[in-house]
Amino acid sequence: MNAQRRPFKTWILQDGMTLMWQGRGIVALSLLLTVLIGGLSSVAPGPQLLDADGAPNLPGAIWQVMGWMIYAIPLIPVAYSAHIAVLQGEVGFEALRSQGLSHFLRFGSAMMAAALAVLVTLYQLVFVSDLLLMSAGRVDASAALRLGMGAVAAFLVFALFVLLGAWGAMMVQAGQARFGDVLAVGRQCFFYLFVRLLAVVLFLPILSALVLPVMGQVVAILVAVGIPADPAFLIVSAAFSALIGCFAIVLVSVIFCRAWLRVK
Repeated sequence: MNAQRRPFKTWILQDGMTLMWQGRGIVALSLLLTVLIGGLSSVAPGPQLLDADGAPNLPGAIWQVMGWMIYAIPLIPVAYSAHIAVLQGEVGFEALRSQGLSHFLRFGSAMMAAALAVLVTLYQLVFVSDLLLMSAGRVDASAALRLGMGAVAAFLVFALFVLLGAWGAMMVQAGQARFGDVLAVGRQCFFYLFVRLLAVVLFLPILSALVLPVMGQVVAILVAVGIPADPAFLIVSAAFSALIGCFAIVLVSVIFCRAWLRVK
């Protein structure tokens, strides 16, 4: 590997929007699956994250983690097709078929285990219960300490994600991904990756706020045509959340693929 820079003709954001359009069939399938999962979760809700006395509920936390993992499944084809599109030029469903089912399954299982499972588990188990307690006015020193420790742990996990996130790009391009090679890419491009991934993380709440008025208009249209308000809100919120999630996954995939191309 070498640290020679490779010039890119488009901005990452422009690349992401282009790939979203080129893979619109996969994105639409992801949205449909997310809406179906949301419908099933509303029909069969699990245990609450907090007990009646406000204490964290372990079964509820586990259920929350499992739910987020299930919600992440429709995003795997989006990430895989984005990697293939950037590195090999295949787009859409052709990208999913380009390297066979076994390769796709290895990619999906590794990405879930290495990124989504760690981050979602950390978020659910460390932050959510204490944040809910604080929002209810039950602030104490132990909750503040746990939040502080959780913030440090989140930073360390984010740094680990930056260091190891090029695994997918290396697997797609080289057919194998040795730990040392993946770590070398992360070290050489750490600042490049850290700044851009942090920008994506900070951009997502802004994007969510921007689409809220549109969501309200779409819900109003569905209610006007005869769909009850609660199902209409569930469908629209799930679809828009999935759309934002797909866009974030595509941007992250573009960033990691570009990092790999810079050093290969």
